[in-house]
Amino acid sequence: MADTSDFLKVLAKNVTLQYPKLHQTHRFNTATQRSEPCAPTASNAAWSVAFDMTDADAKALFNQLKDHYAASRTRNSKLPEFKTVFGAKRLKDKDGNLTGMTQFTAKRNGTKKNGDRNEPPTVIDGAKQPMTKLDFWGGSVGTVRAWAVAVVDPDGNGGISLLLDAVQCTEPKYGDGGMDDFDTVEVKKPADDPFGDSGPASVAAVKAKSALDDLDADSIPF
Repeated sequence: MADTSDFLKVLAKNVTLQYPKLHQTHRFNTATQRSEPCAPTASNAAWSVAFDMTDADAKALFNQLKDHYAASRTRNSKLPEFKTVFGAKRLKDKDGNLTGMTQFTAKRNGTKKNGDRNEPPTVIDGAKQPMTKLDFWGGSVGTVRAWAVAVVDPDGNGGISLLLDAVQCTEPKYGDGGMDDFDTVEVKKPADDPFGDSGPASVAAVKAKSALDDLDADSIPF
């Protein structure tokens, strides 16, 4: 059983959400090179969301996660040298120039390692109420809470995966559906952790109280 010290809470506040797949599980189709909806029990099925941060904020988070990996390695001698934060990448424009932004991805697998179904991530609105319309688009704004854990990918690379726990979407964007006649109403942004725990105003990393069973992995940002 994993030591609870191996799990670190990450709170990314007021970030731009990208590629949200929270209304149902998806998996990547290698034949079409696209993500597609699937049952939670399908192979590689997961809920996921990416979020963009400035390079300065991302570097601070990256270093926190790297330190967490080093701490986990002191408890697990089988972990190799740190390689990356999986699912993270520095963003480029259409000409291949760095934009000054970095993107992280957090996932929750459709099933646990023992085959039991996972519960979907919690998704709430700016008033901390459960959201019922979860098919909001990339470009929405909100807060992501995830657990960071040290993992080793199939190629033997060691790094950190972000396990998706909860999302608060304060400024959702949908297909307009002819709603341009209406004004956008500003929603007050949360002062601390909207899911119940207190923390710094930007990115918090605190020891988790419980372990999760769903792991995932992907690429390198810095």
